[in-house]
Amino acid sequence: GDYVFWRQKNAPWSNIKIGNTNVSIGDIGCLATSIAILIQKSGANDTIISFNPGTFVEAMNKVGGFDSDGNIYYGPISKVVPRFKYVGNVKLEGKTKQQKLNLINQYQTQGYYLTVEVKGNTGQHWVAVMSVVGNTINIVDPGCDGTDMWSIYDWKNTSQFNYFASE
Repeated sequence: GDYVFWRQKNAPWSNIKIGNTNVSIGDIGCLATSIAILIQKSGANDTIISFNPGTFVEAMNKVGGFDSDGNIYYGPISKVVPRFKYVGNVKLEGKTKQQKLNLINQYQTQGYYLTVEVKGNTGQHWVAVMSVVGNTINIVDPGCDGTDMWSIYDWKNTSQFNYFASE
């Protein structure tokens, strides 16, 4: 699908404000864009017309989906897309590369949809996992066109992931 080409800085959504902040999807919308990518991949959306990161953020804005800094609240995701739900978060700090790969693969294989934080203490950036093949974590990155997570980002900075379920 075209969602593999969605980037947070794409028109027409890059200038849409996140919550009641002065920042936009283009500025800090990597997590919201990653979640939108996973919703589209899952086929769970049957509520938002012309679904994309912009229409997703606009729907989230209407239900108080972001805090005053623009951080996403996970609960409201299932208010705007009832068939897509936040399940939990797994911390990866202090784990080896193989342990991180195994955990990401385990949750992905169980049918969960994952957003992974790839910059750790060097800043924050989230990507959407598409698949795990061998030692390669294939992603859609809302910030660039690369698809092999650990060829773009140092595995040591992979700090956590969120996992979602689709009905």
